[in-house]
Amino acid sequence: MSLAVAVPLGVCSALVYGTSIVFQHSESFAHGQTNGHGLRGMLTLLRNPKWVMAVLGDFIGFLLMVAALSAGSVVVVQPLTVLMLPVALIVGWLLGGPKPRFGDVLGSLGIIAGLAGFLLLIGHPSVGHVPRPRYISLTILVVLGVGLVAAFAVHGRSKVVRGAVYGLVAGMYFGSLAVMVDAASSRASDAGVHGLFVSPRGLVPLMGIVLLGLAGVVLTQVSFQVGALSATLPANLAADPFTAVVLGAVLLHEHLPVDAPHIIGYALCFGAVVAGAVRLAEPTAGGHPATRDSHLAMAAMNETAGNTPATTKQSETADPA
Repeated sequence: MSLAVAVPLGVCSALVYGTSIVFQHSESFAHGQTNGHGLRGMLTLLRNPKWVMAVLGDFIGFLLMVAALSAGSVVVVQPLTVLMLPVALIVGWLLGGPKPRFGDVLGSLGIIAGLAGFLLLIGHPSVGHVPRPRYISLTILVVLGVGLVAAFAVHGRSKVVRGAVYGLVAGMYFGSLAVMVDAASSRASDAGVHGLFVSPRGLVPLMGIVLLGLAGVVLTQVSFQVGALSATLPANLAADPFTAVVLGAVLLHEHLPVDAPHIIGYALCFGAVVAGAVRLAEPTAGGHPATRDSHLAMAAMNETAGNTPATTKQSETADPA
């Protein structure tokens, strides 16, 4: 395990994810208004070159995350994903959006401070081990089942509710995905790459990567089509590292200090990250805060999809849901 390698790779992964998420949301939201939400809208996105390029960017970010998890533990690497929010803010500005406000700077500092504090608190966690396949299988089924029940439970609800729940479930899936990647990486280190395909200890984590990855991508794009980015992103980026850290400690047995001072410190760091994420995804002043996108995504959408502010507002308020 090498934190000097894992942390920079994790940061690079967040940089790539943060850049691609701006383009994905702008294209997904624009198509969602004209082609509907859900799987039908997803099929039309497959013919959109900008969206396809953004998804390829996600794949590059995923490969960087795999490399980071190969060098470090999931409880260190996965929390770094929340850095994509400050990155998305800057990318949206460079695409013609508003200049980041003072509150945005404070939100970014909150995220960075929370992550730095968390990494200092956990120190150098011990290397975990790959659990038995039946425990991994049970984890995959439970995570997928809970997420699907939650997603179906909010069908037909308001955009804010759907955006928050879809984002929460997608984050839970991606956090669990990171644990599966870590387990597969550990198996490959112990038995070689071929060991992933000749034993359930390798095949089960690979199946988890495929199932959780596909479910997370689909749900993320559906949440982008809904358009409530101010509700989706904070929930997504809070659930992702939280799920990864919990499963990394419980399932992979990656040791974390759990005395009272550390638990209080974890709570404070988590609160700082969530507060920063909420601040960065907060809607711009004016308009309808419950249904408007964050200014970074709106700027990207107007730039790449050719929408004017007036038509954007009309499209957002056209759906009474």
